[in-house]
Amino acid sequence: MQMVTVAIADTDPGRRIKLEQYLQDGPGIKVLTNIMPSKNEIKHQLEPDTAVIPVDEVVARIDKLKPRIVFVSLDQSIGGDFALLEALHRECPETLVLLLTDKSVQEEQIIQALASGARGCLSHEADPLYFLKAVHVVDRGEIWVTRKMLGKIMDKVLH
Repeated sequence: MQMVTVAIADTDPGRRIKLEQYLQDGPGIKVLTNIMPSKNEIKHQLEPDTAVIPVDEVVARIDKLKPRIVFVSLDQSIGGDFALLEALHRECPETLVLLLTDKSVQEEQIIQALASGARGCLSHEADPLYFLKAVHVVDRGEIWVTRKMLGKIMDKVLH
């Protein structure tokens, strides 16, 4: 089995560390770190608790490490409006993107993210085994979405 390099672009350090631990135990997976800027590197907006991480910084780090797969949290703290997905698709076409979502993400947002180049989608709360499976499935060139989401995608294509 060939080693698959994986990185995680999630602004929540607790979730990022937890996912890194899940993946490090997986056979054939090597987890790369240092994708996200540290708190000292993040530029704060008007409110001290709201930080937006510049897309170009994250893309530059991903381009330097060249992971095969990167998990990207679908939130607005990295550029917003799918800017990170579009930049990765343009600047790092060899890196495949898997989305990380939570209950606040609408199905339409997921479909738009998939249209912007993401290769699959998982909930932050998914069983750790699914993260491992998703890495290997996407590495083989397949997609990772739920059957329900696949039905929504087919409805979009057919109508």
